[in-house]
Amino acid sequence: MKPINLPPDSSGNPPARTRRPARLYTLLGGNGSGKSLFMNEIARLNAEDAYPVSAVSGGMPGRVTGSLPQLMTVLSLDEEKARFHVLKQIWEETFPGNSIDIVKGKARIRNRSGKDSIGIRSLSRGEKAALYYIAACLLAPQEALILVDSPTLFLHPTAVGILWDRIERSRADCRIVYDTYDANFTAGQTRRTAIWIKDYDAARHSWRYQIIADGELPDEVFLQMMGSRRPILFTEGDTSHSIDMRLYSVVFPEFTVKPLGSCDKVIESTRTMQSLRVMHRIESYGLVDRDRRSEQEVEYLRAKHILVPEVAEIENIFLAPGVVETMAEIRGRNPKKVLKAVRQEVIHKFEQMLESQALQHTRHRMKRDVERKIDARFTCITALELHIKSLIKKLKPRETYDQLLAEFRRMARGGDYEGVLRVFNHKPMFTGSCVAKALGFSNIDEYVAGVITAMKRGDEPAERLRLEIRKLFS
Repeated sequence: MKPINLPPDSSGNPPARTRRPARLYTLLGGNGSGKSLFMNEIARLNAEDAYPVSAVSGGMPGRVTGSLPQLMTVLSLDEEKARFHVLKQIWEETFPGNSIDIVKGKARIRNRSGKDSIGIRSLSRGEKAALYYIAACLLAPQEALILVDSPTLFLHPTAVGILWDRIERSRADCRIVYDTYDANFTAGQTRRTAIWIKDYDAARHSWRYQIIADGELPDEVFLQMMGSRRPILFTEGDTSHSIDMRLYSVVFPEFTVKPLGSCDKVIESTRTMQSLRVMHRIESYGLVDRDRRSEQEVEYLRAKHILVPEVAEIENIFLAPGVVETMAEIRGRNPKKVLKAVRQEVIHKFEQMLESQALQHTRHRMKRDVERKIDARFTCITALELHIKSLIKKLKPRETYDQLLAEFRRMARGGDYEGVLRVFNHKPMFTGSCVAKALGFSNIDEYVAGVITAMKRGDEPAERLRLEIRKLFS
């Protein structure tokens, strides 16, 4: 793969990344950072290979790829129709239920309703943008440097991921550079290398920028990108390794998802953003695992704009009845049979760990209650000592443990699967469960990836999956 010639940074030093080139880059930067000029400079420095595409202008200065009708005409005249076949495949995967064909030399589209087909002029702005990007990229020369302006413009968030994923895979011979204001576009795709454009020195025609190869966007970048005014969803985990970002960015596509690591940081950041809302006017929410929180704790957090699911941890979402049954349908399995097998195994594992689970829940409640009861004013150290000695009688750990153990036993004996998922906090249970095998996946990581990929398709099962997961937060 040829390296991409990037402008030298403002110090005059060539960026190290040009010596270890990536195939996919995304330019990020706020208004006035010189991002568009940076893209133009890339086009100039790579003039021999540059192939700019823009759904707004039909091309960038220096080269025009053509309008949508022109591109579709070229594809329809392709004698082998190989490229049109790829376009048809990408289009129908991006917009399930829709079909596109060539009729009397012109493209005709038929939607889910099955009514008379329509021409491309009758498509929505988002559909026209998607069709333009597919056609333009398929017509790029071999090993071109495709420069994409505003890859998410006019597109519904649920269509963005699958559209560009399919285009990137269909043009594996090309290098692609995206120019976008959408931080989610980069954060949700760790295989892309981000280039953060910090500022532009017009007098010297130079930029100050940073290459971010691991997909972990610094807070500065994130805050700069908030100009899109999209509501923010703070989550646990990180961008590169946790499930949180990958899952919640497709479950809640209307949000800019920002992983912050710990649940405490999520809660504090949400509280801070809410307190300053009069200044920035951006809606913000947090999302944390339920863990071992009581109903009172959950209700308190929800009142503070913190979403808490009806399952103990994120892994349990993938075991929810609606998710398992929908995935079974997608995989051509018997939904009831698969769910029954998964349900039996999860409850069996829970029965084996009743005492330890009750103990861990008791420990959590004791820790919370101790913090509350000691958070008081004492006139002297003797008063504090006496208060601490009296806590064992006030906290009643044995009573709490017995109550929880009895409750957990009732769940297990009664087959309360949803109740078990709500309290069963044990990650190895998910890894060792039979759900992946029952659905034909080789391991649990493949199953997780399968659920996320299925939601990106935009078809009816994808919407059902998204709805089933969102129901866990209502």
